[in-house]
Amino acid sequence: MKLESGGDSVNMIKMIMYFNLRSGVDEEEFINKAKEFFDYNKGKIEGFESAKLYRHYMIGANPRRFQMHAELRDVGTWDRFAVYIKKDAKAARLYREWQRLVDMDTHYDEFVSEIPL
Repeated sequence: MKLESGGDSVNMIKMIMYFNLRSGVDEEEFINKAKEFFDYNKGKIEGFESAKLYRHYMIGANPRRFQMHAELRDVGTWDRFAVYIKKDAKAARLYREWQRLVDMDTHYDEFVSEIPL
């Protein structure tokens, strides 16, 4: 989806992943694994712009403790990520290690685009 904003075309997609950690997982260990994974992969996937991790303070209706926001240039970025993870052994290992710390029963993703005001 492309939106016009002051003559510029805006099509950046934000993937928001909501999740809790598995029972017994240390938050610091999780943060270190996430940092290692994202640092290793920085600049290696076309269209993967940035990723940020957020801690939810449990005020409101969202029962998930963490959010990870990733900016993707387009929908094809997610496909390129999947191909890359299959081809790069270290990236695949880091991804599996990171995912093992996440309680996948609490995980869900949203894909959104900003509507400039």
